[in-house]
Amino acid sequence: MREVPQYVQVERRAGLSVREFNREYRDRGKPVVLLDAVEDWKARSAWTFDFFKSRYGDYTVQAFRYQGDRYQPDRLRPMALAEYIDGVLSHDWESFPYYIRDNWKFLVDHPELSADFTLPKYFFDWFSIMPRFMRLPYPRIFLGPKGAVTPLHQDLWGTHAWLTQLVGRKRWIFVRPEEKRFVYDFKVQPERPDFSRFPLFRQANPLECTIGPGETAFVPSGWIHYVVSLDPTISLSSNYMGPGCFSVTFPRAVRELLLKRIWASSTRWVTRPAPRASGTD
Repeated sequence: MREVPQYVQVERRAGLSVREFNREYRDRGKPVVLLDAVEDWKARSAWTFDFFKSRYGDYTVQAFRYQGDRYQPDRLRPMALAEYIDGVLSHDWESFPYYIRDNWKFLVDHPELSADFTLPKYFFDWFSIMPRFMRLPYPRIFLGPKGAVTPLHQDLWGTHAWLTQLVGRKRWIFVRPEEKRFVYDFKVQPERPDFSRFPLFRQANPLECTIGPGETAFVPSGWIHYVVSLDPTISLSSNYMGPGCFSVTFPRAVRELLLKRIWASSTRWVTRPAPRASGTD
């Protein structure tokens, strides 16, 4: 049986001013668990599985299937949210390997839910003042069963990220950006690493934490991370561009989003029907 390592714990803080957060964590590129960042959120108490099932049970969601240590993009399963929640609460990850993850559409389709939360004061996002085509749809919701996994990865474009836990607990494992060579193209499973296949991972110095309802994990730019649900969970999360990642994130985002915009515009021009000739035949 594989070794089950325990890692150094991420610091847990309450009562931080924005200046203290910036100086001690954001500017140093250091993860932290914020214990009181969302004290004013209605979602802290209102967002439960019963709430979503009773209010939005008929809404169709796309659940991602986990298979072979990865999510399979061609194995999406549409189902009513009530059916999905029943599966979450009556099964575990082995028998129900489906996760509603990175879902922005649910919140866009139900804008009334935005009244239940606000952007935590620590996480000003420069994307919010960019042209509309550069404003990605955040935050996003995660709902899943006990055992649901987000495999080891780095977030897109080198953004910072935060995730607030609303129901259940999640265990996080963090690996420093400079230790990327030890994770073998993100193939390591840090909960139970196979050191015979990935011996260099012994040289890594991961951090870990477990967050519960009302607690927020801050993920600095570039940090590699892995997340597993210890219970059925509901979470709200966002990637963002703030100080400490602007010089990395901005050029990457501009390059990709501008290319997409140019491609979409050229495609529309190419496929536009040719105008009819004037005159008579």
